[in-house]
Amino acid sequence: DTRWHFASGLDTKRGEQTMTLCMELPTLTDSRLDTQALLDLGAACVQVARGNKMPLGVAWQERSTTSLAVIDRWLAAGYNVGILLGHGNLIDVEYDDADGRQLLQDLGLLDIETPTWSSGRGEHRLFRLAGQLPQVGWRKFGGAEFRIGGKPAQSVLPPSIHPNGSSYAWTVSPMQCEPAVLTLSDLGI
Repeated sequence: DTRWHFASGLDTKRGEQTMTLCMELPTLTDSRLDTQALLDLGAACVQVARGNKMPLGVAWQERSTTSLAVIDRWLAAGYNVGILLGHGNLIDVEYDDADGRQLLQDLGLLDIETPTWSSGRGEHRLFRLAGQLPQVGWRKFGGAEFRIGGKPAQSVLPPSIHPNGSSYAWTVSPMQCEPAVLTLSDLGI
């Protein structure tokens, strides 16, 4: 997938215009570095519909990937990307409103350094669950949601586009810290 472009210039010794064919070298953007760091932490990703939160296809969780190249292709084609929760015991704790934020504050979960991203409405915090995953995909308490992944569950990741048009963005990058480890009792479950 090599890209080429022409660059024009001026040969000052001859006073002539020049054209040079240049190969563009792939670079790891911050977003790609974050995604690679997430994969290095044991995450797997799923393809999500464009500008949406719905994973694509039947049995979407069985088509997850740990390949940055595959994720790059999805994003380049305009698709969103989600994290397959439960893979590597990774879970998402999120809130969408003030009540949800207060619940997470009361549980002490907002004071823990862990990879965190903003969505169109709230904040997502990535943790690693200690022990065996329960057979539950997610639990909702008021404005807080615990996506565990014992049954198929996913959360949309940066740099995806929320249905409201805003971009998901890391506020604490997975390059900055590893997911903090929690137990079910830490979650009040």
